[in-house]
Amino acid sequence: MSKRVFFKRYLWLFEVIKNNKFITFSEIADKFNNSGLWEDEEAGFSKRTFHRDQMEILELFGMEIKYNSSRKGYFIESEYLSPNIGLLIDSYRFINTYKAFKDVDRFICAEPRKSGSEHLMMMLDAIQNRKRVEFTYRKYVDEKLEHRTIEPYFVKEFKNRWYVIARDKKDLKVKIFALERIEKDPIPASPSASFDHPQNITPENFFKDSFGIFKLAVEKPEEIELSFKPLKGRFIKSQPLHASQTIINESATELRIRLRLQITHDFIMELLSHGNELEVIKPKSLKDRLINELTLTLENYIS
Repeated sequence: MSKRVFFKRYLWLFEVIKNNKFITFSEIADKFNNSGLWEDEEAGFSKRTFHRDQMEILELFGMEIKYNSSRKGYFIESEYLSPNIGLLIDSYRFINTYKAFKDVDRFICAEPRKSGSEHLMMMLDAIQNRKRVEFTYRKYVDEKLEHRTIEPYFVKEFKNRWYVIARDKKDLKVKIFALERIEKDPIPASPSASFDHPQNITPENFFKDSFGIFKLAVEKPEEIELSFKPLKGRFIKSQPLHASQTIINESATELRIRLRLQITHDFIMELLSHGNELEVIKPKSLKDRLINELTLTLENYIS
């Protein structure tokens, strides 16, 4: 049986137990046998298979399926999902939706995407095998085509676009390249062009103090306080702006949060998108930058 079939079953099992707390094994087996997705598994869903899948889900997703003896059913130990696993599960749900319903375009309105995901497989293979990659790249700044050879370290998604963080062989600097701006399919630089991945450049630490895709080489992170009106605050609470977000005050009049990050262009644009539902409390330099941006915006309409 292919690895794809196993992985699909792990995602299915995770979804079933997450959405049916304290479900029994017999209920899981019934759902499995009636799902219509597993025609290639003639033997059905045995307890041996279930326990093996428990271990695989723990290893792959970091999520433990436990048994509650008093409730006589299974449950997921933690509700936390890493962003990567969340992305996989969302993709799985969407694929199953397309399989389950006819004419889905009549009642699903997805956003148009130009994410660069067509280059993901090639980049991930190069990252895992530490192989240099060549491609033709078009910058938005001047629209010029440039040949690039990079040593890719990891990829990042931001606002439905994929980026690769890599060392540019042109000047040996670590840069961020948008996959959607690659004009032709990337190719291996040569069979022998391998590289060593520096241990200090990881997804966890590279963007630790950043919002979005910009990272400032010199600027230190700053402590930021923001106040949101109550309704907007509920959205900010349910989907934090940054991993450093902590709640200072939550009341009938505001949600006040604290962040620690670099003040980048992406972050300024995010704050502006919240309009009059946001007030910057500190630092003053951030408040002044927003006032300047809003003043320039207003001039577009009153000049």
